[in-house]
Parts: sequence; structure tokens; C-alpha cells
Amino acid sequence: MEEGGWSSPPHPDISPHAPEQLGCTGCHLGEGMAMDRVISHGLPGLGARKVLSGKDVQGRCYVCHDVAPLPGAEKAWSGYQLYRLKACDLCHHLNGLPGGFGYGPDLSSTGSQLGLDQLEEAIREPDREPPNSIMPRFPLSRSQVRNLVYFLKSRVAQPLATSPMWVASGRPGLPDVAMLPAGKTLRAGESFLWKGGCLACHQFGDEDGRIAPDLTRIGLMRSRDYLSDFLTHPSRNIPGAIMPPSPLAPQEQEALVAFLAETAVEPLHHQSPKEIYMHLCQRCHAANGDGKGLIQPNLAQFPRAFAGNADFFRRASDARLRDSLAKGIPGTSMPPYEKILSATARDQLLDLIFQVFIGTGRDDKTALASLPEKPDPLPQERGDALFAVHCVRCHGRTGTGKGPEALEHLPRPRNLTNRAYLGALDDERILRAILEGVPGTAMSPWRDTLSGEDGWALVEKVRRLAGGGP
Repeated sequence: MEEGGWSSPPHPDISPHAPEQLGCTGCHLGEGMAMDRVISHGLPGLGARKVLSGKDVQGRCYVCHDVAPLPGAEKAWSGYQLYRLKACDLCHHLNGLPGGFGYGPDLSSTGSQLGLDQLEEAIREPDREPPNSIMPRFPLSRSQVRNLVYFLKSRVAQPLATSPMWVASGRPGLPDVAMLPAGKTLRAGESFLWKGGCLACHQFGDEDGRIAPDLTRIGLMRSRDYLSDFLTHPSRNIPGAIMPPSPLAPQEQEALVAFLAETAVEPLHHQSPKEIYMHLCQRCHAANGDGKGLIQPNLAQFPRAFAGNADFFRRASDARLRDSLAKGIPGTSMPPYEKILSATARDQLLDLIFQVFIGTGRDDKTALASLPEKPDPLPQERGDALFAVHCVRCHGRTGTGKGPEALEHLPRPRNLTNRAYLGALDDERILRAILEGVPGTAMSPWRDTLSGEDGWALVEKVRRLAGGGP
């Protein structure tokens, strides 16, 4: 600063602010009013203190100002609206908003901890650090991500507009955002798809968050009791599910479930098998059948790969495959289709999957080797020791599928505490998976390593981890 005013060229007009009163670092960050240029502009490696310039300065506006439409902070305001519309507050806590279920870190002071580029990377590539992050990669444009970053950069440890008196009186509260679509007539209960944050991730009709399963026909596929319980306890129905509990009040949940159950949906019987696959299957299993569909990274269990997995389908009986389509697979996101697809339509869909992806006939089956005789009762003495030696590195000590080598495999190791899934299997099927492996996964055969008694001891161990028998 020169004697008598600011050095040339003059600072842009930021009325009613006065640079000579505010100084620089309030808006531009840095390390304070130090005379040393390097220190005042942010020490190397401290991305959270990197000097802001140009349009990036609006990442500081809401440090002092209330979060509201503000000239010069249009992008930061848009970022706050996106934060609410994408239901970020269901997983993350943020001072001034209720809720936040702890699925993600507290963002109340994230602007003090991370720089703009670090925040952008965390949103665009959430699984880069940590690699086991459960945060979905939202389908946001580059400009939308940047707007979110501008808002989050204003969330600092000690916001200048937050005095102890304001906090005691309920401030700093963040404003509501219009969640409902403008100009659209909604049916009773339908509004809670928006108010509950469902459409930030799920699809319903033409609305699609591109993160989670399609809810358009869920009322025909799942019972009201299942839907009500799932809204309250998602991971109880699908262990490992990353969906947070619904923020809706009980009566609002009831209205939403009633809407989903009563909404008339056109059946799919008349559609071709290819159209049915694209409507019901490709979202998880992918259009090319490799199991890496649009929402695969966000599911608790990897969808079954069809392409390149002929060995699995040669070992799976046709009755088992038909039953999976009709009844679904308990403890997973695979729903029952018997109420929206006729038996003929389901058979035609299976034919298509075999012809296009698997490349074998449905009757081309591998003769299964005989299993060792089942002892009565199942042995318990060796199960724990065998599990510690052979299974822990993938399935983990408690069987949740999160062992030290779990991230090396896709599909991930099976969660052996999934009572709904394991409870639907008989002991022989579990033993066969142990002794013969599971094609298309990292589960290798152990028949040459384990005796028959060892195999049955591990079956008993799996039953204990899952909390009971079939």
C-alpha cells in the first residue's frame, strides 16, 4: 500500500466494502496482515490458505454475510442450493442445518481445512481418498461442482458473522430451499420424494438422480411393510447399504409409502425382452452385461456379471435363476419381478441374457461334484481357527466382507453377517461355495486344501456370523 491510498492499479469497486478497512486476507485468504509476501499469501502446502482471486473470491462471501442471494456471490448461492437439492445434509452435518447422520465428515469448518482444488477433487473423485469411501460420485457438471466448492469454502471454523449471542439465539441458521419442482402438479404423497431427498439419488419416472435404484415400480415389487422399514432402517434390510435413514416424519413416510404402493404403473409384459432388460436390468448389470452398471459403485453387493461369467451360470440351476427373477435375492438390491413380469416374460428375459451375454444354452450345465456327508451336529471346534487362517484377509474378522485385502477384489468379498441373504441358502450351497469357489468372484475353491470336516466347520462358522440357520 502506497502513502495516501492503494497502489496502482486501484482495487475494483466493492462498495459498500472498503479495502483500506477490511484489509486483504478477509476475502483473499493468506496468513494474515504480514509484510512478508510469501507468508501473507499462504505458506507452501497449505491449500486451505491459498490466496483467492477473481471469481474465486466469492468463496469467502458467506463467511461474513448470511447465506442468501447476494450480488457477486451468485455461484456460491447456487452451490448452497445444490447442497440442499442433492441431499448432502442427509449424510454430512453442517452448522445451521438439522440432521446429518454421520455417514460423511462434518463439513461445518471444511473451508478452513481444504482449498478449492482439494474440495473439487473430493466431490468429483470421492473414492480417491480414502479408497473405501462410500460417498457416491454425483452426476454433476464441472460448473456445478465449482459452485458447490464456493459454498463449502465459506464454511469455516470461526465465521466472522457468528457471535456467541447469535449462536445462543439459534443462528447461524441456513435458509430453506424450494425442493419441489416448479409448475408441476404433484399427487398426494409424491412431494415427499423431493422433500425426503429421494430423487437426489433414485429415479422415479423422468426424474433421475443416477445414483440409486429406480423407484418407479417399487410399490409393486416390495410390500408396504418392507418399504416402511427400509426408510427407517435401510441397512437392516440390505446390510452395507449406504442410504441414510429417511429424514421424513413418520406420517410423511407413511404418505410416501402409500403413494409408491398405489401409483398405477404400466406393466412391462408387452415389451420385448431387450426393452425389459434396458428398463429393469441395465441400471445395475450394465448394458453390456458386465455388472458395472450406472449405480453399481453405490450398491452394497456387486450385481452379478453376465458377460464372461459362463462358468457361474453353468453351475446355477435353471430353477434357481427363475426363482431369483421372480422372488428377488434377499438381503440385496435385487427385487422380485413376479408382479410386473409374467412367467413368460421372465423366461424370455433369461433367454436373452444367455444368448447375448453368457453365450451358452440355459440347459448347458456342469455336473456338480458330490459333497462330503453332513455331520450331525455341525462341528464347532475348528471353525474359528480355520476362518482366521483362510478367510479373514478377505471377509474380515467379524465377517463383514471388509478384510485387509477386500479392496483388491471386485466384486467385493461377501458380507457373511447378511442374515437375510445367508438365511435363504441351505447348508449345502454354502459348503459348495467354500469347496468349489464362486466363478466370477475372488472366492477360490478350497477343496484341495480343506477336508470335508473342515468345510462343514466353516459352514457352521458362517451360520454363526449370519446369526442363525436357513
